[in-house]
Order: sequence, then structure tokens, then C-alpha cells
Amino acid sequence: MEDIQVTSGVNENSPAWSPDGKKLVYASDQDIWIANADGTGARKLYSSMSWDGDPVFFDSNSILFASEQVDAFSSRFVSIHRISIDGTGRKQLTTNADSRDPILSPEGDRIAYISRIGNDYDIWIMAADGSSKVRLTDRKGDERDPSWSPDGKYILYSYGGNIFRTDASGARTVQLTNDTFQNTNPAVSPDGAWIAFVSNRSGNQDIWLMNGDGKGTLQLTSDKGIQKDPLWSPDGNRIAYVSDDTGEFNIRVMTLDGNLSISEQIEQTEKDIEEDSGSSVLQQVLTGKPAVIIGAAGLVVVVFVIILLQKILKKLGFV
Repeated sequence: MEDIQVTSGVNENSPAWSPDGKKLVYASDQDIWIANADGTGARKLYSSMSWDGDPVFFDSNSILFASEQVDAFSSRFVSIHRISIDGTGRKQLTTNADSRDPILSPEGDRIAYISRIGNDYDIWIMAADGSSKVRLTDRKGDERDPSWSPDGKYILYSYGGNIFRTDASGARTVQLTNDTFQNTNPAVSPDGAWIAFVSNRSGNQDIWLMNGDGKGTLQLTSDKGIQKDPLWSPDGNRIAYVSDDTGEFNIRVMTLDGNLSISEQIEQTEKDIEEDSGSSVLQQVLTGKPAVIIGAAGLVVVVFVIILLQKILKKLGFV
């Protein structure tokens, strides 16, 4: 597996591929830069004299990004913008709340992003022109790192150190990881077979792979320090990511072997609302792992029932 460093600056983050896989856009300190995929031809794309970051390609000629710069008479929040790759024609797409981390749907008609309307960041979707904003998640704590499935039906995200998958309608949520590690930054491969993600399960913060259904894991990096922000190339053969193994955060690109496989199948960690609703309550109580994702009011009822059942089972000698 080939792995090369393609930038050599300071605090360079959030790499994203062009639709043809020939260029990368990324954040460098507080500015937006663009370069060839091998790092050559790098140039500053945009600088607002404020913080600019989280860039992704919208199409071959424009990008989405987050910025502290706002239009005249707008409230001062971090907001999502679209701009041409020549640095002109900026259009602000969000207002009234901190919004960042945009990612375009495979069809190009929707943008998933995170926004903090209340106290926490939630996953939102809006139309590509900034209209029709809909909140998908609304739990206590921050949901981050949205990533579309290749068919546009699902959005993966991180929450509370685990990775989840939700319908693009928000109707059904599945938990893909269920462990004590910090799992973040999910990124689905173009064919949907793999999910790249960041985890500290090896002791350091490295890039890992799991199958598209959440089973099995394979470690891709083993460098000291921090590895983060993985994103697949359009052909699925490369992953751009960020590493500080040289002392500064820079962009690296790994080329994957064609015979990648995850041979070790670990215990199923997927937690599905619909599938688990028919599972044995007794089994959930005995394992201590109730598997239904519900609202706060329902959670109180479930916890009460579990505690009551545990007491009854203990008296009967089952636990």
C-alpha cells in the first residue's frame, strides 16, 4: 500500500476530492487551498480574513465550505457558502445558526451538514440551493461528521464515540459500532463496500476500515500522533487523510491494495430499531445492552422496566 504526503504546510486539514479525482481541496490554517492530487500546483482558492474551512467540491467548477464571513446584515455565525474555484461568486447558504461540515449527496441535489440551532450540533439536510432545511437528528450531545451512502439513501455520522447510520428521511437509525473506543469521521467508499473511519482502538488515533454493514475492522495506519479526516477518491482506490506524524498536520494520500479484505468477523455490533424491536427482552436485560434507539421519554420507561426485570430475575436466581 503506497502512502505519500502531498502537502508540507502548517495546520492543513479537511481534504476533499474533485469529481474526477484529479484535484484536492483542503483547508490550510484559515484559508481554502486547491492542488493536484499529488500536491503539485497548489494555490490559495479563497481567504476571507476570517476562519474558512471544511471545503468539499460541489461540482468541477465550485466548492462548498464553512466560513465566519457572512453577508451584510446577516447574523454572525459560522455558515456554509458556495464559491467558484476561481474564488469568485460566493453565495451564503445558511444563516441564523452555526453550520459547518457540508457534504454533497451523490445525486448533487442535497447537502448534509451539521448545525447548532440549540445547544448541540445536529445533522441537517438542505437542498443544493440552500432551501428546504430539515433536521435529521436531535439528541443531547453533538452529532458530527456526516457522510452519504453511494445511493443517497443513508447518512452516516458520529455521536458519543460511535458511528451511526440513519435514513436520509431520519425515520430509522442503526448503530454500527458499539464499543468503548472513540470512533469518528465515517466515510463510505464509492461502492458502499467499506467504511473508513477514525478510531483510537490501537492506542493512537488511526484510520481504520470496516465492512459496509459495520462488521469487522482493519487498521490502515499505525503512525504515532493523530490521523483523521479520511475521504475516498471517486474511483475508490485512494483515501486522502490528515496526519501530524511529521509534527504538523498535513494531507496524505494512501493507495489501497486491490485485494483488501477483512477476514476477522467480530461480534455483530449493528443496533437496528426495527430488527431489535422483535428481539428477546430477557436477552437484552441479561446482556445489559438494550438495543433500541429511542427518545428521552421512552428511555426512562425502558430503564425502569430493565431495572425491575433485573430485580425479578435476581430473586428467581437467573442472574
